[in-house]
Amino acid sequence: MSLKGKEVELSREVHLILRRNLRMSPQDRALYERVATLKDPTSIARAEKNQLDGLPPPDEEDRLCVEKVGLAMAELKDKVAVSHVTLTQEEADIILFGATWELDNPASGKRYLLWSMDLVEAERQLVEKVQTSLGNPYDNAIKRLAGKRWDELRQLDQPAREQRREQKAQEMRAAFAAQREAGRPRWVQEMLAAKLAHWGFVIFRTDYREGKDKKWHVFKGVYRMTAAIVLRDCWNKANTLVTTQKSFLVSDPKLDGASLDTLRERFKRMRENDEIPSGRATDCFLVVDEAVLDHNVISTKTLYKPKSPGEADPWDTTLSLRAVDPDYNNTDTLNFEGYITIPLPKVFDWLYYCFMPKRP
Repeated sequence: MSLKGKEVELSREVHLILRRNLRMSPQDRALYERVATLKDPTSIARAEKNQLDGLPPPDEEDRLCVEKVGLAMAELKDKVAVSHVTLTQEEADIILFGATWELDNPASGKRYLLWSMDLVEAERQLVEKVQTSLGNPYDNAIKRLAGKRWDELRQLDQPAREQRREQKAQEMRAAFAAQREAGRPRWVQEMLAAKLAHWGFVIFRTDYREGKDKKWHVFKGVYRMTAAIVLRDCWNKANTLVTTQKSFLVSDPKLDGASLDTLRERFKRMRENDEIPSGRATDCFLVVDEAVLDHNVISTKTLYKPKSPGEADPWDTTLSLRAVDPDYNNTDTLNFEGYITIPLPKVFDWLYYCFMPKRP
């Protein structure tokens, strides 16, 4: 981890979640302006310093710190100064990102206004001035030592991360294998045995160009009717699944042209806030982008036609979607890009089943 003056270089995932169209609040601006006029900005109280960093008051910060690592902030900094090589991962995280930092919530912890807000030039200069004036050799040294230990711990964890990546890759390979075995009706039995009130996926729309609203409407119809065709005509006794299939479609102009990383962060926030309806997959989501809405299937309103006996499935002329792993980290890659492209019919009789919790 590199340090630039007083700022920790955040990972790209953190930037993606933090970089929003936010402006500095009047309260923040007033605080920054007051600190900027002080003859000795370093004399400000810890409570105000925490306020600048978006951290809780000192008492609450110490409580969280003690709860997590058994040390108050001052004691933890002393530990860094005396023996930074003994820091745990959580202790290093607290020094660098704050006591409110949570691994699965990149928006938590210290805030970095130069990254997290769209500041006008005057605001940017104000923030830079205050951050520079608040710097002191001791705090800079503490951050540098904690950052060094953070890097060391990251290297030590490398084998475990590789193991997790390999496990993820194996799961996807197993999912592909399940596709080849989808002719067996066992999946239908297990889906019905689960007695799901509703099931399906979260589907993000990312194309909002002029005229695309009508195509989006057509897509929704094609999606529902394809589900009915697959579950009624292609499989035995799967009719009940037609009425319970209700995917959660997200149409938000803010997602126009959104990258997969942006969609991943949106999905994870929905998941953390319990905004995903029960029964919908939480380990995978679908994307309807420009290529989907411009597909000939949408333009001609062509429905999927199951293969005749002895014929191959007509995948070349069937609408395909990207199925995305929301927990994929593109800094941890093997040969998996974090998504697969799947023919629409296989969304209903293979993809969901692969991610459905199985009974022992």
